[in-house]
Amino acid sequence: MKRLIIECGVAETRAALLVDDQVWKFWFGPARGDETSDSFPRAGRRFAGRVKAVDKGLNAAFVDLGDRRDAFLALKKSNEDHCVDGALIEVEIKAPPRQSKGAALKFIGALKEGEPGRLPPFQDAAVEAAETIGGEADEILIDNGGALRALRAAGFDNARHETHPVALFQKHGVDQEFDAAFDRIVPLLRGGRLIIDETHALTAIDVDTGGLTASSPARLREKIAFAAAEEAMRQVSLRNIGGHIVIDFPDIPSDAGRKRFQAHLKKVMSKLDGAGAASFSRSNLYSFTAPHHALSLLDRFTEKAHAVPVAGRRFTQEAAAKMALAALEARLRSEPSGRVALTVGAGIQACLAENEKWLHRLTDRHGPRFEIVTDGKYGDRNFDLAEQ
Repeated sequence: MKRLIIECGVAETRAALLVDDQVWKFWFGPARGDETSDSFPRAGRRFAGRVKAVDKGLNAAFVDLGDRRDAFLALKKSNEDHCVDGALIEVEIKAPPRQSKGAALKFIGALKEGEPGRLPPFQDAAVEAAETIGGEADEILIDNGGALRALRAAGFDNARHETHPVALFQKHGVDQEFDAAFDRIVPLLRGGRLIIDETHALTAIDVDTGGLTASSPARLREKIAFAAAEEAMRQVSLRNIGGHIVIDFPDIPSDAGRKRFQAHLKKVMSKLDGAGAASFSRSNLYSFTAPHHALSLLDRFTEKAHAVPVAGRRFTQEAAAKMALAALEARLRSEPSGRVALTVGAGIQACLAENEKWLHRLTDRHGPRFEIVTDGKYGDRNFDLAEQ
């Protein structure tokens, strides 16, 4: 059973694909009505870019797309005359950014005027979510009537309006999965754990037995390897990890055990769309590639810092503000007659002040039943909810 759930929040549209009630994929986009301001460089999107510099040694141009990262465009005979310092060009995203590396671009043509930023066409956020990760869903649950009409107009006849007072992500346990998707260590149901590290060049996943012991160590390693293969592929999908991925599975000494494991691995690999180039190295490391169409969760929601959720990373102010508003909206929805105070730090408050339309939408949907309070002790990215 594949079910797509879509939450149309006042600041963000969030979607999750559940397979047999287990989350396998996330999608995040702008709130409905903010589609034209969504500048995240997903593969296939077109942008106006300003050439910042041309490096003849690399035979490439570095291009400003308006997202504070220099994108990379390989120079060819067909585009080098147009790619001079300061030129405005139209480009398509071949691969999105990865940590400090900018997006890889495809040259479309020269532009006469404009500023760096995303170009049309723009699509309803709920429809884009359904087309991106919900094409094979048996049903789509959505919490907004207008979005339901847009989905059905786009041909998604399996969509239905969910009016439950509990927010969809909360009702289906997706909030907890999202929080856990930033943890470096993932426990396995049968014991042991995965340790996931996203780096500039690749993603490394180590399978740790966690000090488990058994009367048959070989059988124990096989059981953990089976569980690790299933969970590793889910985590790759869940975290939207693309590029080169290397997994260090426990060594299985018997030929029969290795054959069983390789058959299982082939089965779970089929759940990753577009995965390929899979092989074991002589040192028994398993490597494969996965499509890199959009930012991973880590790249989209966090930035470099000596803080949480991952060592050396912290949530961006915009991500923290959207999380705070999603929590506030969920509380207002579950308590239709209650009043709620959202206490935030200075960083979230500054982001909300820059996006007053989010609060106007919240008032239109739920009435003036909330208050935003700023408290210095909450730092830049922390918040709390309390009944008034």
